[in-house]
Amino acid sequence: MRLLGRLLMLTALLVLVFSVSEAWPEDDQPSWQFRTDAAAAGEYVTLNNIANLPPDLAQKFGQALIWSAPPPGQLFTLTREFLQYRLTQMGLAEVLKGGDLPPAIQVRQTGVVLDSEEIAAAFRRYIQDQNPWPASELHIQIYPQDEPVLLPDKKFTLEVLPPKGADRPLGEVTLEMAVLKEGRSVKRFKVVGKVTLEQKVICATRSLSPQTAIGPGDVRLCKRDVTGLSQRDIFTREKQVVGQMLAKGLGPQEILTSRHLSHTPLIKRGEEVTVVLDQNGLVITTRGVTREDGYLGRHVRVRNSKSKKEFQAEVMDAKTVKVIL
Repeated sequence: MRLLGRLLMLTALLVLVFSVSEAWPEDDQPSWQFRTDAAAAGEYVTLNNIANLPPDLAQKFGQALIWSAPPPGQLFTLTREFLQYRLTQMGLAEVLKGGDLPPAIQVRQTGVVLDSEEIAAAFRRYIQDQNPWPASELHIQIYPQDEPVLLPDKKFTLEVLPPKGADRPLGEVTLEMAVLKEGRSVKRFKVVGKVTLEQKVICATRSLSPQTAIGPGDVRLCKRDVTGLSQRDIFTREKQVVGQMLAKGLGPQEILTSRHLSHTPLIKRGEEVTVVLDQNGLVITTRGVTREDGYLGRHVRVRNSKSKKEFQAEVMDAKTVKVIL
């Protein structure tokens, strides 16, 4: 009986070994295939692109960068000799044991190129949002990218990363943009453009010499590039400059700035002036004394000669100030 039991156990073991060997023969080790035609979505060819790896190796080595991907519409040929050298160089000779390399692998680009219009639109939106001037006064020119921006697919969001410590973006502007997919940044690149500010400002209609008083026909509004000028230095109304003296000469169509004007006050402190009071078209005049130097078009402190009360009035000329009630 004991001998019979041993024989039955041996028979069962032989059946089990035979079943396993049928399912997984010793001479047929697990293997994978290298593709003869491969597709890469992005800037690089990875090992996952060119080989059908088992899950463990795909997770461990699949993202290894084999070579740069071809531009869209082109093919790259990776030869067997190159791949053997490249994989050995990267310490991935283990991968070569599991599959046969074909003589060559043709790789094409399946990624999409980020539309230049989308880049330009994001650039313009950011510039307009960061500037206080209307879009009609901003001229924005975006320089072409040195190379196309490749993305795996069209499911993305484009976001401008605010520059650190930047003032209002004028002149030559460089912005960094991020491509987000599911809230995660997958690519960053820089975009360069030129932003100019064009406004209607006061310009000379003819040549004007130094120490000349500006008359009504000497200036007019014209549209000019004022990107490099401070808003404090330019004028947008004729009444701001008519009657003032020039310290520097002006050429025809040249922009008039505060640097061209004499800084000598039109009315000096302590001078008696005529005060024009305007209330809904009803005009009354009185006398007053300036409490500080006054400049054309600006406000000056004036004291009423009778009531001794002080108030602010706009300087109209060398003898007149005006208060609108």
